[in-house]
Amino acid sequence: MNYGEQLAYWYLRLNGFFPLSSFVVHRSSAVQYTSDIDVLAIRAPYVYEEIGGQHDDWDRGIASELGFGHWIGLVCEVKTGQFDRTTLFRQEYLRYAVGRLGLVESQRIPRVLEELANRPLIILDDNTTICKLLISSQEMRSSTFVARTLANAEDFLAERVRRYPQEKFADRMFFPSQLFQFVIAQVHREIERRTTAG
Repeated sequence: MNYGEQLAYWYLRLNGFFPLSSFVVHRSSAVQYTSDIDVLAIRAPYVYEEIGGQHDDWDRGIASELGFGHWIGLVCEVKTGQFDRTTLFRQEYLRYAVGRLGLVESQRIPRVLEELANRPLIILDDNTTICKLLISSQEMRSSTFVARTLANAEDFLAERVRRYPQEKFADRMFFPSQLFQFVIAQVHREIERRTTAG
């Protein structure tokens, strides 16, 4: 994973999702060329943790857009530089990803894709949400996907660490991401500087 994909992964994980990074889209009957999805993620309705998993811990913007409180399946693309918007969320890869999320019966996937083609998310009959999320270096608005910047993700991670500074710093080495360990160390240093200066 590159740094952008790691930021996206941890942004989703700390928002209560179970993310899967670098999901391989195999060449198959509906896919001409092998590719990958940067992050696939699922969020259950009743996510809770004493440290970092309470109602006020979520990113309010994405919580409100997606409506945390029911099942969510999310297909996330990450772009750290310039990119062509027309190549985002290609139908054949989206079809494969929605199938892998496992929230929709295979015979319903074509209908779901048709509804999702020009919308950022759809809500199914059972209240399950399927969403396309772009996390990129550019501030962006779109009627066809939900968008966040890498800076949004980075700020969210730092803010979460500030909210639970002792716990996150004490447990930093248990997190398997060097990037997230670094964010924790940076926030710890910032807090120490403020404490010694004040």
